[in-house]
Amino acid sequence: MWVVFAWIGASMTGLLVSTRNAAETRLALAGGADLIDVKEPSRGALGAADPGIWAEVLSVTAGKVPASAALGEMLTAVESEHFADLARFQFAKWGLAHCGKLPDWTSRWSERLGWLPSGVIPVAVVYADWQRAEAPPPESVIDNAAGQRCGVVLFDTFDKTRGGLLDYLPVAQLASLTSRSRQAGLRVVLGGGLCRATIPQVLPLAPDYVAVRGAACRRGRTGNLDVARVRELCALLQRVT
Repeated sequence: MWVVFAWIGASMTGLLVSTRNAAETRLALAGGADLIDVKEPSRGALGAADPGIWAEVLSVTAGKVPASAALGEMLTAVESEHFADLARFQFAKWGLAHCGKLPDWTSRWSERLGWLPSGVIPVAVVYADWQRAEAPPPESVIDNAAGQRCGVVLFDTFDKTRGGLLDYLPVAQLASLTSRSRQAGLRVVLGGGLCRATIPQVLPLAPDYVAVRGAACRRGRTGNLDVARVRELCALLQRVT
């Protein structure tokens, strides 16, 4: 899988765009997106789309770019007969909200990740606002991720109404955490409300991807995806990197 979908590499950061259906996926690809993440933003930070949407989106990506699936929060998501349908995705992730006070959260996480088809790479999610999310601390998630066969760590925000990534993790702290992630053998994706004003601040950290939803939409993350905004974001990455 790593050979077929090679990472962009440290010298160039790719653009991950979250889409909610096939029509948005077509727009994202037309705008130059390097990775498609399927989610339903009205259902939360990592809101899961319906399995029928997964199939529709994958019919559009059709191997052109890798695709990932958001599956909700670990404690509230339920096992599904449709998990076998995830086999065509390259990546999948659950959030760890409300897991911070559970002494057995790592074993629960391991069990949940075991539901994924063998070819799907799990993504560890670090919530920058982990205290508000009642999630495990970033360092704990990172240190446990490699042992859970995760290949990627996503830095995100849980509460989309109260600031973005850099409001919770200043660049210096984020640099330390991304370095820790790489030492653990994890690729790094930075999201959490990044936009045209803040993306240039994180690019010196050389993330593998910058993840966007709201910055690529009209009227916020639950609005309609705008192909012109996707193009602008791609151009910004090319200029800065």
